[in-house]
Amino acid sequence: MAPKKTKEYSNDLREVVIKHYLNGNNEREIAQSVLIPRTSVHYMIQKYKSTKCIGNIIGRGRKRKTTSHTDRNVQRKIKADRQQFVGVLVKSVYTVVARKKPYVSKINRGKRLEYAVTYREKPLGFWNSVLWSEESKFNLFGSDGKIMVWRTTAEEFNPRCTVPTVKHGGGNVKCWGCFSASGVGNLVFIDGNMTGELYRDILQKKLLQSVKKLNMNTDWYFQHDSDSKYRTSIVTNWLDRERMQRLKRPSCSPDINPIEYLWDEMERRMKKHQPKNEKELKDILTRIWYGIEQSVLKKLVHSVPNRLNEVIRTKGYPTRY
Repeated sequence: MAPKKTKEYSNDLREVVIKHYLNGNNEREIAQSVLIPRTSVHYMIQKYKSTKCIGNIIGRGRKRKTTSHTDRNVQRKIKADRQQFVGVLVKSVYTVVARKKPYVSKINRGKRLEYAVTYREKPLGFWNSVLWSEESKFNLFGSDGKIMVWRTTAEEFNPRCTVPTVKHGGGNVKCWGCFSASGVGNLVFIDGNMTGELYRDILQKKLLQSVKKLNMNTDWYFQHDSDSKYRTSIVTNWLDRERMQRLKRPSCSPDINPIEYLWDEMERRMKKHQPKNEKELKDILTRIWYGIEQSVLKKLVHSVPNRLNEVIRTKGYPTRY
């Protein structure tokens, strides 16, 4: 019985097979002579016929994406920042975790396309007259999701490779804000859950102040989320009485709402301060909010046309934004 193949055959054995083949022996005779399966003999002969080579061809297999120098550079950056974004470290690595995007139904894809087609031809001056608003939540400790770090097995409990937690949760702060290309409006901290009544009060007390503060002219537009609590009758009736023009942004569309990226920028800046309690967190968020550069705000607002074109390009599905 021929021995079971557990690894690649040696070049010496392959040379013997090819010599038998060149001497005119058939595959069955060669297999019986060298005590290997006939299929292996057939493979060796076919390879010799096509390549005229007995051993493995040099250069076969997956090529390295990085050099040894690049590997050392990546390791240095990892040790400097354990939560470094992978794209900053190795741009040539293509296999990554799939991005999470909001689910977009067929009906909502149609609404997204309709919105994009309706507004994509608007000039930049139009978007400068839009007041963008939204609420957000900032965690005191850790994150609502997983935090990925770069480490070796020996660094499992290194403080730089762990995320601090507290026994009964670290707490969080909810806030509402608005901004335009000319600056930020009022920042409001929310105690408890947002309701239609609370939202109407925020709009009544803080939204109009923000409009005056930002010198919005009479021809301006208000954008807010399409969540059910923002569409209650008490809110809709107040907006109608104030004759506010609104953008009809479709739901599940954070990629076409620039304030979502303003919140992300605030969180990045907030994490550098490491607040110890909710009061410190509120103080830090307030300083960051009112200290955001106008250039950042203009860049976000002026990206809206590109966002709309991306919605059309993806046929209503989530975009790269």
